Amino acid sequence: MGIELTQTMLEDWIQNKATGKFHYTKVLDGMVDPKLYGQLRTMMHRCKDKGVAYPVDGKDGWWRPADLNSEEVYWWDLDSDIGENIILPLDMNQYCYIPKPSIVLVAGLYNAGKTALLLNVVNDNIVLWKDNLYYYVSEGAEMVGNKIKALNSMMPTPPPFKMYRRTENFADIVRLHPDGLHVIDYLRVDMDKPYATGSKLFEIFNALGPGGIAVVAMQKPQGRKLAFGGASTAFEPSLYISMEKSYLEFEKVKIPKQDKDWSTIKIEFKIARGVNFYEVHESYG
Repeated sequence: MGIELTQTMLEDWIQNKATGKFHYTKVLDGMVDPKLYGQLRTMMHRCKDKGVAYPVDGKDGWWRPADLNSEEVYWWDLDSDIGENIILPLDMNQYCYIPKPSIVLVAGLYNAGKTALLLNVVNDNIVLWKDNLYYYVSEGAEMVGNKIKALNSMMPTPPPFKMYRRTENFADIVRLHPDGLHVIDYLRVDMDKPYATGSKLFEIFNALGPGGIAVVAMQKPQGRKLAFGGASTAFEPSLYISMEKSYLEFEKVKIPKQDKDWSTIKIEFKIARGVNFYEVHESYG
């Protein structure tokens, strides 16, 4: 036998007990008599009109509580200039500022040097970020360990940063350390739903706190600058890097430092031992 159904009781459950998305038949812990589902639908739409709950796009019968949490931005407490919040390899700091919070996206072909670039990000930021630096890899300890030793033979053991093997649900673990530097190698794309990739980046960005940065590597198709997922991957990043096998370019620079046209800059390089960049120079065109 179901419980008595009132608008007040329903709104109280949504505001104080609902966690995330829910199907309307599961409100009040699923105790509503199915005979009242028609009435319940009407009451849910009243909740929408009152700003208590909203439908989940594309999912019939699914709802979410109104999100009333707001993070106030104290812009007047900041210095007038954005500092160097992250050290970028290949002297890329000369071209742009990276504010907090931010995503830096590195899109590259297979074997273009994405892992080398991200390993250099980790190595170059040990002093700046100390023990608030997190590195997520898809490879095992043997392969990654050899690359780290080739990059920095003086790396202390254990290192000051944390390294984890992880291949999905990155936003969940970023949320545990929202103001850290998170280096993700790499974010896989569901080739059946490449359009959903932008949502994954948005989840990572939303998991960052006001002091966090995420550097994310992704695969890109041959002959294109953007990662799999296309334009949807360009919404969140403050810096979007596109890598080929001997050079990289900037697809997006949100806060440029120079008067130079960053869209024409090409940084050419060679890589030794899979991690060490050399013969680095810039060209324009």
